[in-house]
Amino acid sequence: RRRVGRAGLSAARRQRHRARVWWRVFRQRRLRRGGVRVQRGVRGEQQRERVRQRIGDPRVVTDLPLPRTDSADVTIEVPLTNTTDKQVALTLTARVGEITVSRRLEAAPGQSTVTFSPATDPVLRLTNPRLWWPNGYGDPALYTLTLSADAGGDVSDTKTLRFGVREVSYELSLFDSAGSLRRVEVDPTDAKPGELPLIDVRHAAIKQTPLGWAQSLTPSGERSAAVRAVEQTFALPHLALRVNGERIATRGGSWGMDDAMKRFGRPELEPYFRLEREAHMNVIRNWMGTNTEPAFYDLADENGMMVLNDFWQSTQDFQIEPQDPQLFLANAADTIARYRNHPSIVLWFGRNEGVPYPVLNEGLDALVTKLDGTRWYTGSSNVVNLQGSGPYNYRPPEGYFTDLASGFSVETGTPSLATREAIEASVPAADRWPLGDTMAYHDWHFSGNGDTRTFMDTLATMFGPATSLADFERKAQMMNLETHKAMMEGFVGHLWTKNSGRMFWMTHPSWPSNAWQLYSSDMDTHAAYYGARAGAEPVHVQLNLPDNRLMVINTTRGDLPGLTATVHVTDLAGKVLLDMRQPLTAKANTATPVSDVALAPLIAGGQMALVLLELVDDKGAVLSRNFYWRGRDPAAYRALNALAPAKLDLQARESAAEGTDRKVTVVLANTGASPALAIKLTVLDNAGSRVLPAFYEDNYVSLLPGESRTLTVRVPAGSQPAAIGVRGWNTADSRIAIR
Repeated sequence: RRRVGRAGLSAARRQRHRARVWWRVFRQRRLRRGGVRVQRGVRGEQQRERVRQRIGDPRVVTDLPLPRTDSADVTIEVPLTNTTDKQVALTLTARVGEITVSRRLEAAPGQSTVTFSPATDPVLRLTNPRLWWPNGYGDPALYTLTLSADAGGDVSDTKTLRFGVREVSYELSLFDSAGSLRRVEVDPTDAKPGELPLIDVRHAAIKQTPLGWAQSLTPSGERSAAVRAVEQTFALPHLALRVNGERIATRGGSWGMDDAMKRFGRPELEPYFRLEREAHMNVIRNWMGTNTEPAFYDLADENGMMVLNDFWQSTQDFQIEPQDPQLFLANAADTIARYRNHPSIVLWFGRNEGVPYPVLNEGLDALVTKLDGTRWYTGSSNVVNLQGSGPYNYRPPEGYFTDLASGFSVETGTPSLATREAIEASVPAADRWPLGDTMAYHDWHFSGNGDTRTFMDTLATMFGPATSLADFERKAQMMNLETHKAMMEGFVGHLWTKNSGRMFWMTHPSWPSNAWQLYSSDMDTHAAYYGARAGAEPVHVQLNLPDNRLMVINTTRGDLPGLTATVHVTDLAGKVLLDMRQPLTAKANTATPVSDVALAPLIAGGQMALVLLELVDDKGAVLSRNFYWRGRDPAAYRALNALAPAKLDLQARESAAEGTDRKVTVVLANTGASPALAIKLTVLDNAGSRVLPAFYEDNYVSLLPGESRTLTVRVPAGSQPAAIGVRGWNTADSRIAIR
């Protein structure tokens, strides 16, 4: 045909010409398969066959020669599907960094699997690999795997994923066939072919001990070298998680859902994961499996957050059971295959608080064995080799050191009032005070699970009944700071003797809430966040309750010699009541008792004491700073109401941008004669609104007379920080411009 340039076409013909061009483009896009455009004709039919060679969800297994970590065997299993009715010659290539391995094969119609391993490809035995570690124990290193299937010179399919070199094992007390309870480390990755499962999770294999319920070993588990005897360091039969052979002091919380309306993607999730990481948390329980975005697991990998992943069943005997078990198991199979390469996932739970009915429980166990094979599946999120759930209401702080949440606890909660600003952003002015139905709707309620009555009663006893929202929030934050610090300190204060893991119910809220959270849904951080973060420091100095034992916590992988712990105690008027110094070495991953602090006699008469602890290294650098106000009983705290107003000098300046952050440096100094308690900093823009998210080095800070601190706050590069708002227990509201 005669070809006519577009310039010579009439408007109508140009429109028809454009329509035909776009139709051809549309057809070509519809026929595109695996990055290869399919053309018409005989060659197009051949290409259509080639691009039908599909790469399924690979499985990457990393095996360390524990206790050594100087090498790692990487095994890559690649499912292939040939959807044609002919045998096709393929070349499958796998690339990990500078390592490339390939396999030529004749792919028969249907499904097949290609395996790369050190046995077939010695380069997959890595020397001195970069390991994936939970937050606080090392870097969460990740590798990228790229797979490509080449059919006759054309790439028919590609797939890229990330994985971590790490090995998870489980220290548990399990029954053997003789009825004895054995403390063992179970490492599914080390099981030989045919040995899995090592743990019997059937209902009949779950038996009661005097200190809790426990599962049993299978016959192969009793014989396998993947089950190793370990020392019994605490009586409970509870789990202790190990990663790369190292016991992990597991601390974090549950995410019920990322967002109530499920609107979140990676940009929305990133700040929350950063908040969790900077609070020294290292585990998230994906409660009920409600977080399904790939970005959730990607960010967990990147931030060193272990994931305890539930399947989709709620509390036994309270919610209806799945009516179609085969559909449920099919969905579970898809989930396991899709997400099994994420190093962050360390455990699969069958359901929340209970055990699935046998068809589901045993079916899920079989799927995890078949499709994963490197992790423990257990039916129940509590009670079985774990602590029972709760409590969820206010309890005195010393309970978290004694009889609450011992062992490995996956749910421990307490009221957690948001900041005044967060409440004002979500509750109409007329409904804020007195507290009523609207606040109850936002989880500040007076009956049921999480009843706040004990919190309110204690607040009134300690500080006097609240008279306004501002007064209530000020007093509640003092309690938030104390309780959430105690929840973490009570855990690490008895690490490996009675405790191995403690998780908040919850850390993350999916909507504006005032209970069970470390931060609010708008990313503001209230006192609960900073109390929990202080108690979860990898290197931390603290006083245990109720005996006031001075402890130094080191949950890193290295010993810390040449340390000095100092204790400075004053009364509210500034009189020094006690000064002491104690040299020590803090052994790796251990809670080290230092000495008893004779605090009880100093407060026996009902007076309050202020306690400043510091841990310094041999060069004088402060590794940990901790501050308490302590009274003989709750009523003694009323003395804090008589503190004179604190006099503060505050300066704020903005530094050069660092990556995606703007950095603000704040210098706080107490220039008066009165201690300044719970000083809260808030970054504000020109309109006086909060800049969110904001990542504070510390907040709700307390300073004795003459003390000063320099703190860093980081905000998004696109924000406009203009001022720092300041208020506190005995500090009036003020604002200072950022220079």
